[in-house]
Amino acid sequence: MIKEQVRAAVDDAWRSFKRTLEPLTSEDMEVPGACGDWSVKDVMTHIAAWETRATASLIAGLPGPEPEHSDAFDEAERQRYKDMDVAETTTRLEATHRALRDAIDASSPELFTSGSPLRRELDDGTVLHYDEHADGIRVWYALYRRTRASSDGFSG
Repeated sequence: MIKEQVRAAVDDAWRSFKRTLEPLTSEDMEVPGACGDWSVKDVMTHIAAWETRATASLIAGLPGPEPEHSDAFDEAERQRYKDMDVAETTTRLEATHRALRDAIDASSPELFTSGSPLRRELDDGTVLHYDEHADGIRVWYALYRRTRASSDGFSG
């Protein structure tokens, strides 16, 4: 039962995150500032990296080692995939998410016990992560649209 609830929460948060991306063009996704100096494309790379870690942990049946420096991990992943265009980044993100869902489906229900180290890693790398970045992207995009409209000579 808990496993199904976790899967449903992951799916709901994922759909919400994806809806946040719908109004953005590929050009919008390349603009820095969506999360610090990251673009939306960088955020997508970041989410894929943490989903990949969560997937590996589910497959292993135990939480992975916490990166010694998560900022360094994030930057290394960002640099690793910086030359991908938005379409490739989107394809990669979708693939990592499918792998995560498959790992959830294949995992033993006891891995999803609330409060366990693996569950915390999963929650932090998925539901809470999607929500955090969706909120940030929504705020950024509202400001970005307003700024873009003002620079185009439109008001509103």
